[in-house]
Amino acid sequence: MRDALLPPFTSKVTRTAFAALWGLDPETMGRRASFSVLFRGDRPLYKLAGEEAPLLAREGEVLRARVSMLWDGAPGLPRQEAVFVFGAAEMRARVAEVEVFEASALREDVPEKFALRFLTPTLVPVPGRGSLLKAGGPRRRYRLVPDLPLALAHLAYDAAMRGVRLAKATPGRIHAWALRALAELDYDARPVTALYTVRDGKPATERGFVGFVAYELLDTKSEYAEDFRRLMAFALRFGIGRSRSIGFGHVEMSPLGPPRRLRAAPRKPGGHARAQG
Repeated sequence: MRDALLPPFTSKVTRTAFAALWGLDPETMGRRASFSVLFRGDRPLYKLAGEEAPLLAREGEVLRARVSMLWDGAPGLPRQEAVFVFGAAEMRARVAEVEVFEASALREDVPEKFALRFLTPTLVPVPGRGSLLKAGGPRRRYRLVPDLPLALAHLAYDAAMRGVRLAKATPGRIHAWALRALAELDYDARPVTALYTVRDGKPATERGFVGFVAYELLDTKSEYAEDFRRLMAFALRFGIGRSRSIGFGHVEMSPLGPPRRLRAAPRKPGGHARAQG
């Protein structure tokens, strides 16, 4: 590909590459798909509000992205490679790996002690706050500190709507269970304001949190623990919180080793990927 000026939130490039590889309009996928931002090595590529330096991709550079989708019936297969144009640049997308799962069989082996890294701004809404926000105009206010129990409640609702079978968990029950069963061991998280796009000369931004939290799973044997493993499998593929379909709330999990202070994810835009471009 030639040198390219990237958009401030690079999932737009991922969506364009998807259209070239699959021959489908990303808009038709709705919330049944999640398009990650581009990754340079282990760094997600996006801009924070107020940053002046442009995001650039150099000729010959390999960037990675992940696309996760839910299909009714057997999924179609993408082309192995495709050339597409984004802005003034020509790019080449190549499928590096494809994994297919039954949604009802999704399950993640979660260690008793693990770190969850929030690699892109995570937007976790608070239930019941919407009417208060609407009264003051079109505002959005998300949790600015990691709240995995609340995020799990949202995931329980979304996962059930998408065929991820849960044994006992409802949004309220998994929230109450997680408050007791997930003990925080360490954290390094902060709020950031991401620049998503610029419309008519005005920046469109979203404010969420990035960083990591280390957890200990105190309940490993109950049916709720099993539902937690299913929900984490969903989260690791589709993200956490609002706007997961466009790359917000991208998370990764890793087991904890010997006691030590973890380092947070890089402030500025790692992740696994399914396509290269």
